[in-house]
Amino acid sequence: MLGRIAALWLVAAALPLGAAQIQGFLADWNCVKKIVKDGAEQTFKNHNNCSLQNNYNRQTYGLITSDKRFYRLDAAGNAHVRELLPKSPRRNQLYVIVTGELKGNLVKVAAMSLL
Repeated sequence: MLGRIAALWLVAAALPLGAAQIQGFLADWNCVKKIVKDGAEQTFKNHNNCSLQNNYNRQTYGLITSDKRFYRLDAAGNAHVRELLPKSPRRNQLYVIVTGELKGNLVKVAAMSLL
C-alpha cells in the first residue's frame, strides 16, 4: 500500500505545475450533457447518434468523470482519441487517464492512456 502511495506521489511530482490528471470515459462532446443527465445507456438508446460504437469519428470529444463532471478535449486530445478508438472493441465508455492543463472545462491534453 505504501509503495502505491509513493508511486502516485512520484507521478504527481513529475507533472508540470498546473497539470492535472483526470480519469473518465470518452464521449462525443455534443452528447456529454445528455449522458450526464440521463446516463450513458439511456442516451445511447434514445440518441443513436451519440454512440461511438459504430461511428466513432467525431469532430470533438469530451471526457466524463465518475462524479459527472465533463471536460472538452483540445485538438491534441481529439487526435489521441482518434488513435485509441479504432483499436478498441468497446468504444462506448472507453475509460482513459488524461494528463494536461485545465482551462475552465477545456483540457489541453499532454498525454492520454487507457485505464
